[in-house]
Amino acid sequence: MNRFKDWVQGLNPWLPYILTTFVFQVIRGSVIDSIIFGVASLLLIADWKKLIPWQLPERPKYRTWMVATGMAFSAIVLFVSPRASLADAVLLIVMAPIVITLVYYRDHGPLPKSDSAMRRSVRLWMLVVVSMALFEMFAFMWASVYRDDKHFPTISVIVNPVLNNSVGRTIFLVLWMLAGAYVFGLFRGKKK
Repeated sequence: MNRFKDWVQGLNPWLPYILTTFVFQVIRGSVIDSIIFGVASLLLIADWKKLIPWQLPERPKYRTWMVATGMAFSAIVLFVSPRASLADAVLLIVMAPIVITLVYYRDHGPLPKSDSAMRRSVRLWMLVVVSMALFEMFAFMWASVYRDDKHFPTISVIVNPVLNNSVGRTIFLVLWMLAGAYVFGLFRGKKK
Protein backbone atom coordinates (compact mmCIF):
# COMPACT_ATOMS: atom_id res chain seq x y z
CA MET A 1 0.00 0.00 0.00
CA ASN A 2 2.87 2.39 0.76
CA ARG A 3 4.26 1.88 -2.76
CA PHE A 4 0.92 2.94 -4.20
CA LYS A 5 0.78 6.00 -1.93
CA ASP A 6 4.32 6.94 -2.96
CA TRP A 7 3.46 6.46 -6.63
CA VAL A 8 0.36 8.70 -6.53
CA GLN A 9 2.01 11.38 -4.35
CA GLY A 10 1.34 14.77 -5.93
CA LEU A 11 -1.21 13.43 -8.42
CA ASN A 12 -3.57 16.12 -9.66
CA PRO A 13 -7.04 14.88 -8.64
CA TRP A 14 -8.42 15.82 -12.07
CA LEU A 15 -5.97 13.60 -13.98
CA PRO A 16 -8.02 10.36 -13.72
CA TYR A 17 -11.14 12.13 -15.03
CA ILE A 18 -9.35 13.95 -17.84
CA LEU A 19 -7.48 10.78 -18.83
CA THR A 20 -10.72 8.78 -18.80
CA THR A 21 -12.39 11.48 -20.91
CA PHE A 22 -9.46 11.30 -23.35
CA VAL A 23 -9.89 7.52 -23.72
CA PHE A 24 -13.65 7.95 -24.13
CA GLN A 25 -13.15 10.61 -26.85
CA VAL A 26 -10.71 8.32 -28.70
CA ILE A 27 -13.27 5.49 -28.58
CA ARG A 28 -15.97 7.93 -29.80
CA GLY A 29 -13.74 8.98 -32.68
CA SER A 30 -13.85 12.66 -31.75
CA VAL A 31 -10.48 13.91 -33.02
CA ILE A 32 -10.56 17.49 -31.68
CA ASP A 33 -11.79 16.46 -28.21
CA SER A 34 -9.20 13.64 -28.16
CA ILE A 35 -6.43 16.15 -28.88
CA ILE A 36 -7.67 18.59 -26.21
CA PHE A 37 -8.01 15.95 -23.48
CA GLY A 38 -4.86 14.12 -24.61
CA VAL A 39 -2.72 17.27 -24.37
CA ALA A 40 -4.30 18.15 -21.00
CA SER A 41 -3.51 14.62 -19.74
CA LEU A 42 0.10 14.82 -20.93
CA LEU A 43 0.59 18.22 -19.26
CA LEU A 44 -0.87 16.95 -15.97
CA ILE A 45 1.33 13.83 -16.09
CA ALA A 46 4.42 15.93 -16.91
CA ASP A 47 3.65 18.21 -13.96
CA TRP A 48 2.89 15.30 -11.63
CA LYS A 49 6.11 13.46 -12.47
CA LYS A 50 8.08 16.74 -12.61
CA LEU A 51 9.24 16.06 -16.18
CA ILE A 52 9.17 19.78 -16.96
CA PRO A 53 10.73 22.13 -14.40
CA TRP A 54 8.14 24.89 -14.45
CA GLN A 55 7.00 27.14 -11.68
CA LEU A 56 3.32 27.90 -11.66
CA PRO A 57 2.32 31.34 -10.41
CA GLU A 58 -0.60 32.24 -8.21
CA ARG A 59 -3.95 32.39 -9.96
CA PRO A 60 -4.26 35.83 -11.52
CA LYS A 61 -6.99 38.14 -10.32
CA TYR A 62 -8.94 39.41 -13.31
CA ARG A 63 -11.08 42.52 -12.97
CA THR A 64 -14.81 42.11 -13.46
CA TRP A 65 -14.83 44.30 -16.59
CA MET A 66 -12.12 42.10 -18.15
CA VAL A 67 -14.13 38.93 -17.52
CA ALA A 68 -17.34 40.57 -18.80
CA THR A 69 -15.55 41.84 -21.93
CA GLY A 70 -14.14 38.38 -22.66
CA MET A 71 -17.54 36.81 -22.20
CA ALA A 72 -19.26 39.43 -24.39
CA PHE A 73 -16.62 39.01 -27.12
CA SER A 74 -17.04 35.22 -27.00
CA ALA A 75 -20.84 35.53 -27.12
CA ILE A 76 -20.68 37.81 -30.18
CA VAL A 77 -18.32 35.46 -32.04
CA LEU A 78 -20.49 32.46 -31.18
CA PHE A 79 -23.65 34.31 -32.23
CA VAL A 80 -22.42 35.42 -35.67
CA SER A 81 -20.41 32.33 -36.63
CA PRO A 82 -21.71 28.94 -37.68
CA ARG A 83 -21.22 26.12 -35.17
CA ALA A 84 -17.81 24.39 -35.37
CA SER A 85 -16.54 27.06 -37.77
CA LEU A 86 -13.02 28.45 -38.12
CA ALA A 87 -14.11 31.43 -35.99
CA ASP A 88 -15.09 29.04 -33.19
CA ALA A 89 -11.71 27.30 -33.42
CA VAL A 90 -9.83 30.63 -33.33
CA LEU A 91 -11.90 31.72 -30.31
CA LEU A 92 -11.00 28.47 -28.54
CA ILE A 93 -7.29 28.97 -29.31
CA VAL A 94 -7.40 32.61 -28.10
CA MET A 95 -9.37 31.89 -24.93
CA ALA A 96 -7.61 28.65 -23.94
CA PRO A 97 -4.48 30.27 -22.42
CA ILE A 98 -6.63 32.69 -20.41
CA VAL A 99 -8.83 29.91 -19.08
CA ILE A 100 -5.81 27.72 -18.29
CA THR A 101 -4.44 30.46 -16.00
CA LEU A 102 -7.69 30.25 -14.02
CA VAL A 103 -7.69 26.50 -13.58
CA TYR A 104 -4.01 25.57 -13.47
CA TYR A 105 -2.09 27.36 -10.77
CA ARG A 106 -0.36 26.70 -7.49
CA ASP A 107 -1.88 27.73 -4.20
CA HIS A 108 0.40 30.11 -2.35
CA GLY A 109 0.24 30.74 1.35
CA PRO A 110 -1.60 28.74 3.97
CA LEU A 111 -4.39 26.54 2.66
CA PRO A 112 -7.77 26.49 4.41
CA LYS A 113 -8.43 23.47 6.59
CA SER A 114 -10.81 20.90 5.19
CA ASP A 115 -13.86 20.94 7.43
CA SER A 116 -16.89 18.65 7.30
CA ALA A 117 -18.79 21.03 4.97
CA MET A 118 -15.87 20.99 2.53
CA ARG A 119 -15.66 17.18 2.63
CA ARG A 120 -19.43 16.90 2.02
CA SER A 121 -19.14 19.33 -0.90
CA VAL A 122 -16.27 17.33 -2.41
CA ARG A 123 -18.25 14.10 -2.07
CA LEU A 124 -21.34 15.69 -3.62
CA TRP A 125 -19.42 17.06 -6.62
CA MET A 126 -17.57 13.77 -7.09
CA LEU A 127 -20.93 11.98 -7.07
CA VAL A 128 -22.30 14.42 -9.67
CA VAL A 129 -19.22 14.13 -11.92
CA VAL A 130 -19.05 10.33 -11.74
CA SER A 131 -22.83 9.97 -12.23
CA MET A 132 -22.82 12.20 -15.29
CA ALA A 133 -19.81 10.38 -16.72
CA LEU A 134 -21.48 6.99 -16.22
CA PHE A 135 -24.76 8.28 -17.68
CA GLU A 136 -22.96 9.65 -20.75
CA MET A 137 -20.91 6.47 -21.21
CA PHE A 138 -23.98 4.23 -20.90
CA ALA A 139 -25.98 6.44 -23.30
CA PHE A 140 -23.12 6.39 -25.82
CA MET A 141 -22.79 2.59 -25.61
CA TRP A 142 -26.58 2.20 -25.93
CA ALA A 143 -26.63 4.39 -29.04
CA SER A 144 -23.63 2.55 -30.52
CA VAL A 145 -24.96 -0.96 -29.92
CA TYR A 146 -28.65 -0.38 -30.72
CA ARG A 147 -28.20 2.45 -33.22
CA ASP A 148 -30.76 4.36 -31.18
CA ASP A 149 -30.04 7.68 -29.53
CA LYS A 150 -33.70 8.61 -29.11
CA HIS A 151 -34.65 6.36 -26.18
CA PHE A 152 -31.49 7.00 -24.14
CA PRO A 153 -29.84 10.11 -25.60
CA THR A 154 -26.41 11.43 -24.70
CA ILE A 155 -26.16 14.96 -23.33
CA SER A 156 -24.94 16.22 -26.71
CA VAL A 157 -28.02 14.81 -28.45
CA ILE A 158 -30.21 16.61 -25.91
CA VAL A 159 -28.51 20.02 -26.28
CA ASN A 160 -27.73 19.87 -30.03
CA PRO A 161 -31.04 21.47 -31.12
CA VAL A 162 -30.30 24.46 -28.85
CA LEU A 163 -26.65 24.67 -29.91
CA ASN A 164 -27.44 24.48 -33.63
CA ASN A 165 -29.33 27.77 -33.34
CA SER A 166 -27.03 30.81 -32.98
CA VAL A 167 -29.28 32.52 -30.42
CA GLY A 168 -29.65 29.32 -28.37
CA ARG A 169 -25.90 28.65 -28.60
CA THR A 170 -25.08 32.17 -27.41
CA ILE A 171 -27.52 32.04 -24.47
CA PHE A 172 -26.35 28.55 -23.47
CA LEU A 173 -22.67 29.47 -23.61
CA VAL A 174 -23.11 32.79 -21.79
CA LEU A 175 -24.92 30.91 -18.99
CA TRP A 176 -22.12 28.31 -19.07
CA MET A 177 -19.47 31.04 -18.81
CA LEU A 178 -21.35 32.81 -16.00
CA ALA A 179 -21.52 29.52 -14.09
CA GLY A 180 -17.76 29.10 -14.56
CA ALA A 181 -17.09 32.67 -13.46
CA TYR A 182 -19.19 32.04 -10.36
CA VAL A 183 -17.37 28.79 -9.54
CA PHE A 184 -14.01 30.60 -9.78
CA GLY A 185 -15.33 33.48 -7.70
CA LEU A 186 -14.58 36.04 -10.41
CA PHE A 187 -17.56 38.26 -9.55
CA ARG A 188 -17.42 37.93 -5.78
CA GLY A 189 -16.57 40.99 -3.77
CA LYS A 190 -13.43 41.10 -1.66
CA LYS A 191 -13.80 39.71 1.86
CA LYS A 192 -13.41 42.27 4.59
